[in-house]
Amino acid sequence: MRFAHPWLLYLIPFLVAGWWGLLWLAGRRQERRKAVFAGGRNRTWATSNSSRPAQRWSQVLTFATITFVLLALARPLWFQKNDRSELQGVPYLIALDASRSMLAPDIRPSRWSVVTNSLDRFLAATRSDRIGLITFSGVAYLNAPLTFDTLALRMMMRYFDPNTLEDPGSSLTSALDRGGRYFQTNGISPRLLVLISDGEDLTGNPIESARRLARQYQLKVITLGVGTAGGAKVPVTRGGSARNSFGQEVISRLNESNLQRLAAATGGRYYRFGEQGEGLEQFRREVLEPMTEAAAREDLKNYEELFPWPLALALICLLGQIAVAAERRMTPRRWVPMAPRSELSTLG
Repeated sequence: MRFAHPWLLYLIPFLVAGWWGLLWLAGRRQERRKAVFAGGRNRTWATSNSSRPAQRWSQVLTFATITFVLLALARPLWFQKNDRSELQGVPYLIALDASRSMLAPDIRPSRWSVVTNSLDRFLAATRSDRIGLITFSGVAYLNAPLTFDTLALRMMMRYFDPNTLEDPGSSLTSALDRGGRYFQTNGISPRLLVLISDGEDLTGNPIESARRLARQYQLKVITLGVGTAGGAKVPVTRGGSARNSFGQEVISRLNESNLQRLAAATGGRYYRFGEQGEGLEQFRREVLEPMTEAAAREDLKNYEELFPWPLALALICLLGQIAVAAERRMTPRRWVPMAPRSELSTLG
């Protein structure tokens, strides 16, 4: 439960204390007036015979009425998790590694096939998130800005092929920089980038770049590692496997350490992608769902108004105060016996 105007709650103790102080000052003033009228404070005949318990109950009901009225004015709200709250969604970018190392078959049939098929299922199950797509190898490209149209994203991924990209290599920094600049330019918050890669970077130090970009763009990165520690040879289109400048076959391995440190540098998390996209589902449960609920809790449209309840209690207390009628309730006086006539004659 939350309050639309929580600052009113801070007034309750001050108003109750102020009201109590006014009653105390009024009582003291009344006692002084009685003392002046009766010629002293200990004149029992000058005391009021109004009911003390009734007066106390009237004061308690007055304090309760003030408290409940302020609670009603503060507008208590109860969160309702329904279809409207679930439609809040989270904006995020998916940065997909499209370098040739993603063709390695250390997970069958290949890293690229596993990733694109799993992403297709993931996007098909997405209801309300705004998702954008970046592909990168040596250079990062924004293929799709944030959109609700996940069907278009799924169709787009079918035409990607790491063999056709003209920029060789793998640059994690370029993907981070492209995503951060997109969020900054469009004023979008929160700034969440989901990086799917084998963790290989051939351009420099992506960890330092991630720290710098996190400070510059307030970017948070979730990394998903694709592949195995043993790795596999990188195939080429003409058959065989890729070779380096020394003629040795290139073995691509999952660099989990790189991805873990990169995510930690931006305050994010690392997940192993898995052979069936288990990491994506874990990311949905542990990151997206809490963010969706947090965003929904910020929207007052997803709350039910509860102010009628304290307002009804305030009305009940007010009616109770009328029913107590402390001003009309009197306690019977105890009669003081008169002195004997002999004593009265001597006094006369």
